[in-house]
Amino acid sequence: MENDWENLTDPILLSVFSYLNFHELNYASKSCKNWYRVAQDESLWRELSFRYLGSRFSRHDDSWKSELKRLTYHAPVHLHQTCESHVDEVYNVCFSKSGKYIATCGLDGNVKVWLFGPNTELVHSRQVVDPPSYVNYVEFNEAETHLLLNCMIKGDTGDQSLLAVMSIEKEFAVIAARQSWFPNFRGTWLNNDTFLNADVLAYFFSNDNIKLVACTFYEEDLDDPFLLERPLLDRLSDNNVDLRSFLEMERDEFRPHFVKVINWSEWNRDSTTKRTEDSNDNEKVVILFQRSLEWDGVQRIVFYKADIDREIPSVTDPIKTIFINYGCTGVQLSADHRYIVYNFRGVCEDGDKSWYDKEVDMMVINLAKSDDKPKIFSGNMSLEYSTFISYFFPDASADFIASGSEQDAAVIWDRHSKYVISKLPHHLQDPATQNGVSAVAFHPRDQEILVSVADDCKLRIWMSANKTRHLL
Repeated sequence: MENDWENLTDPILLSVFSYLNFHELNYASKSCKNWYRVAQDESLWRELSFRYLGSRFSRHDDSWKSELKRLTYHAPVHLHQTCESHVDEVYNVCFSKSGKYIATCGLDGNVKVWLFGPNTELVHSRQVVDPPSYVNYVEFNEAETHLLLNCMIKGDTGDQSLLAVMSIEKEFAVIAARQSWFPNFRGTWLNNDTFLNADVLAYFFSNDNIKLVACTFYEEDLDDPFLLERPLLDRLSDNNVDLRSFLEMERDEFRPHFVKVINWSEWNRDSTTKRTEDSNDNEKVVILFQRSLEWDGVQRIVFYKADIDREIPSVTDPIKTIFINYGCTGVQLSADHRYIVYNFRGVCEDGDKSWYDKEVDMMVINLAKSDDKPKIFSGNMSLEYSTFISYFFPDASADFIASGSEQDAAVIWDRHSKYVISKLPHHLQDPATQNGVSAVAFHPRDQEILVSVADDCKLRIWMSANKTRHLL
């Protein structure tokens, strides 16, 4: 009988193996050298790929086996840990550059910093504003010494938006703040001690063009514990922020909304190309999503080249513009600065009535090859047609795209085939009233790790089967 099994011909073995799933096929391949050889046949792995991924799936890797393994074994689709500390909806999440820290913020007015690891732990929590005010955006600087926050302040005389800086080295105190002229402008880091704000008057400029203002802060006089505990609004009167107009644009029917910055050396440069010694990091590309004054009007993504050293910039024309008839629900720059990802909802019209479509499209722009046509990913849906937008933020890695959603699941795609790998369930108690999954972020050094935050106040950490196995 043993000899009979050893003498089975390849066609018979291929027929038998075709009934196995990929785990069973891997186990069978370990039986003997002959079975191992037959189990590597590409026809088996192609059929398995079609069975699990669909007949329209197209191969990216060199073999069907490696492709199936990449999408089933190395994609972060397994829940590793759920972290609880927020007491209300969580709006945003991000990793620090090294991946050491995670920051979250939300409707409870808290900013929380977590130490990432096999068992992620909360290391600090700061009540930045009191409800109904809230914090809806958080971003580490490159040195991991400060956090940039966008705070929405609710008051009797109206709402106002503040950009604030939290010092990790100064016991997580807020050390600087500036009012933002545009409520939905979330700002970004220009360098380790300078963030970008958007303004019209920009204090010492007389024309009414829109400026991106470089705000450089100082903290050497903040050693007094009393000063560190001052309320956020008191920071507006401090003189520890120098303002300089960084980029000036004509004031027209568009307003700045989301902004990201990369070095000029990273623009239209393939990732395999080494930076030259004379690359100037003072030259930047500013990527700005501009929203029309009409909610159902055409929006645009504009790319500007700017120089940090220029003292008073002239009105700048964009080096590239993309017009879109969509409402933007979130944007993120990949950790390697190669891709920028936007979530969009299309605008539907019927006579004089307009509303946002339920379908959410994701646009991925390759910044190293900006002339390439942006890739569009579909498969994400809002709960209903509406005349307003809820924000949920995406992210990109080398092989995967992920996004939050108005529904109670995050969505993860294969970046190469646009295939929806999985919808990561969050099991919200009331998906009809809660706004779903607010944001996701890949670990900057390991795309097999993904974090997400949602309206159920929790931070979730997702890992691949490969990562989970090695943690056991």
